[in-house]
Amino acid sequence: MRRVFNGMSLQDVVSWNSMIMGYVKCGEGQKALDLFQQMQSKGVCAARLCHLCGSVQEGRCIHEQVI
Repeated sequence: MRRVFNGMSLQDVVSWNSMIMGYVKCGEGQKALDLFQQMQSKGVCAARLCHLCGSVQEGRCIHEQVI
């Protein structure tokens, strides 16, 4: 899956969130957070990730950034 994602010409918020949620559902929380940080560095916004994977502190940080 990751090769397909990396090969996409357009990685929008939906594709980023799909990959991140795939990691969360497989119990790969650190990979999900790493990918989220990559997404942020590329300027794609998604504040719901941390709520979905249970990272309250990271969620607060994102909330502060949005505000």
